Amino acid sequence: MSIKRVIITGGFGFIGKALINKLIRNNIEVIVIEHPNSKSPREFNDIEVIRCDITNNSEINKLSFKNIDALIHLAAQSSGPRSFEIPYQDINLNIIGTLNIINLCLNNSIEKIIFASSFVVYGDNLNNNDKGIIENNYCSPKSIYANSKYYCENLLRNYAEPKGLNWNSLRMFNVYGPGQDITKSDQGVVGIFLNMLLKSKKVYVKGSLERYRDLIYIDDVINAWEKVLFSNQNNQVFNVGTGIKTSFKELIEMIAKCLNIKELEIIELEGTPGDVMGCFADMTKLKENTGYQTKFNLERGLKEMIKFYT
Repeated sequence: MSIKRVIITGGFGFIGKALINKLIRNNIEVIVIEHPNSKSPREFNDIEVIRCDITNNSEINKLSFKNIDALIHLAAQSSGPRSFEIPYQDINLNIIGTLNIINLCLNNSIEKIIFASSFVVYGDNLNNNDKGIIENNYCSPKSIYANSKYYCENLLRNYAEPKGLNWNSLRMFNVYGPGQDITKSDQGVVGIFLNMLLKSKKVYVKGSLERYRDLIYIDDVINAWEKVLFSNQNNQVFNVGTGIKTSFKELIEMIAKCLNIKELEIIELEGTPGDVMGCFADMTKLKENTGYQTKFNLERGLKEMIKFYT
C-alpha cells in the first residue's frame, strides 16, 4: 500500500513522537493534530501542527484535508487508575474524541484509520496462563479506561466500517523505552519501577508481585505500527506484544540487576481497582499477516532505557 501523507492525533506523546520520527525517516509527510495546551517538541518545528480539541465537534468539523492516505489515532487519556478518579475524561476524550476523529476521516475521504487500543480490554487472562491471549478471546474490561478502549473498537467495527472506512486496532501491551515520562506514577509499569530504583533501593508495588505483563520495547512497537500502516489487512484487531510473560518480581529484579543494585527492598501495597492480574500476547496473527518480528528482549531494552535516563 502506498503511503505518502499521514495524520497523527496525539503525536506529541511517547509513542507518537517515536512514530513521527520513523515516518519522517521514510519520507512520509506527517500532519499532527494536538490539543492546544500540548507543548511542541523542538525537533518537530518543521511539521504541520493543527491545534484542536478533538472532543469539540464544531472544531473538528472546521478541519479540511486532501490526499491523506491514513490517520493514526493515538490521542487519549491513557491511565487506568486515573480513569477511576476522572471517569468523565475517558468517556469524553477517548470515546467522543474517537467518534469525532472517525467522522473527520469520513468527511475528508481518508480511507484508513489505525487506532491505539490496549491489552486491558481483555481483562484478566487467568484461564490461559500458559499460552498468550489471542485477538478473538472474550473481552471483559475491568476499568473505565479499558471499557473506553473497547467501546472505541466497537465504534470502528459497527460505525466506521459500514460507512466504508477501513480500520485497524492495535492492542498494545506494556510499552517502555527511552522518551517515556517515568515520573508518572499511574501508568507505565517499567517507568514507575525504574524511577523508584534510580532514587533508592526500595520499590513500592501496588498489588501482588506475582502479577505479570507482556513488556515491549518502543522500537518494536513502532515497527508493528509501520507494518500495519503499509499492510492491506484492513478491519482487523492485532496484538502488539512479545508473547513473553514477565512477573512484576522478575521485572524489578531485572531493573535492579541492570542498575547494579545489590540490596533490593520490595514493599507490597494495596492494589489498584481495575488492575488486571496478568495478560500476555499471542503474536501469531500479526506475524503471519505482516511479517512482524520483535528485536529487543527485556534485558537489552532495559539497558537502552537506563542509558537514556542516566
